[in-house]
Formats: sequence, structure tokens, C-alpha cells
Amino acid sequence: MAVTSRSLTVLGSSAGFPISGFACSGYLARIAGQRLLLDCGPGIAGALIGADATAGVDGVIISHLHPDHVLDLIPLGYALMTEWLTEGRTQPVPVYLPPGGLEFLQKLSDLFGHRNWRFEENGGNAGYKALGAALARGEDWLLTVFDAREYEPGDDIVLDGTTVATFPVDHRIPTAAMRIRFEGADLVYSADTRFLPALGDFAAGTDLFLVDAHFSGPKAPGGLHMTPADAGHLATIANAKRLVLCHLGAPEDCASAQQAAAAHFSGAIHTAFDTREYSL
Repeated sequence: MAVTSRSLTVLGSSAGFPISGFACSGYLARIAGQRLLLDCGPGIAGALIGADATAGVDGVIISHLHPDHVLDLIPLGYALMTEWLTEGRTQPVPVYLPPGGLEFLQKLSDLFGHRNWRFEENGGNAGYKALGAALARGEDWLLTVFDAREYEPGDDIVLDGTTVATFPVDHRIPTAAMRIRFEGADLVYSADTRFLPALGDFAAGTDLFLVDAHFSGPKAPGGLHMTPADAGHLATIANAKRLVLCHLGAPEDCASAQQAAAAHFSGAIHTAFDTREYSL
């Protein structure tokens, strides 16, 4: 399927660790000329950057602070740093994190000593100078190339006129489902969660519903997640047009997961392992 101006690309949907070369959670929504990244787990930076060698993203929203949803902010930050140093970029990328996210990102960055790096303040282009000045002030270059902000699940996030509604779900730590309000077609991403009927209400009428269906087989080790049957039930509550089963335990679960979801949902059912491009 060709990528359209209003679309979603599954960059990765593996649970816990990349499976069969498929990255962990990360979904790229294109709307109104923007590229919004929903989650940034291991392998997502490579899938996002590809052959272009640029970050190519206008905003990032992290659903929760588990490693398989957040760790590739580090290599994504390195790609942005390179753009600042070599191309003179000075515009940071907004990154929205759930409660505790700013402290988490700073602690993660400090593991690599980023605040101790040095660039000449008076050398190079505008981006080079901006990073040098930030480091001279004792700031972190990673949190210079990112404009990191916290949100509360339930808040609306607005990026250049595009509204992303969030909804608190049940995953032990603060976690948010997301709804991007397109003109004429909405996208909802459940993030990781147990079955929650109210999430179906939050997703009511959505065109595309990406749902955690991790308990799809014996390779799903545990945690607070849904089964494919739960995902189908939730899509019926939402009266969704299309269901995408995400975060499956393994690629070989796709056929059985679709069958289990179809027992509860009569609409179109896809799996994120098999179908990675969606028009909206």
C-alpha cells in the first residue's frame, strides 16, 4: 500500500524485545504535513530514519515508561544532535512523556554523561553554537535537541493544530491511550493495558483502532495486557471500522489471533506484524 498524506505506518510492534527483526512499539502518524511518532521502543530509530539519515519527525508522544516503548529516544536524540551539528538545525522536537518522564529521561541521559560533553560555543554553524552554549550552561544536549514535556493521561496534547487526546489505561504505571483527531477519520492507539470497557467508549467510532493483544500465545510471558479476544470485544464496544492487533507475543500467532478477535468483532481485522501501512 502506498503511503498517503494521511496515514499510519507501523514501524514496530514487537513486545518486550524485537522479534524476527521487527522493532518494538512505534507508530508513525502522518497528518496535515506533520509526522507524529507514538512510542519509541528499541529498533524504532532505525526504522524511522532509514536511508534518509535524518530524524524526520515533528513530535513524539510516549504512552508509558517501559523500555520497549521508550529506549530509542537515545539514538533518535543522537540523530537530531547530528542534524544540529552538521546542518545547523536549532529547532528541538517536542517529546511528551507521562508523569515522571522528565526525571526518567534525564537519568537515562546521565548514564551516558551527556551533560559532560563539550562543543565549541563559537565554532561551526548555528546548531553547533547552540549546543555548545547549552552545555556551557550545564544543560544536557539531549534535552536541548528534545523539548521534553510531561502530560497527565487524560490531557489533550496539541501539536501545531493537531489534537491528540489521551486516556488513562490499566498497566500498573501511568499509561495513556491516544486518539488523533483527523478530519473525517480518527486513529486510536490503546498502548499497553488490561481490558477496560471505558477505553472502548474513548475510541467510539474510530476508523482505525490499534489494540494491545499481547496474550496471543505461549510466547507472551505476562503482565497487564489483553488477549486477541479482548481486543475484538473492545473494538465492538467502540464500533471501530478497522482493528489492528498489536504487541502480539510472536509473528506465528497472527492467524490464531485474528480468528480469536473475529469471534467478537465483525469488522476488518489486521495484525501489526503483517500489515504495516494504513491510509486514513
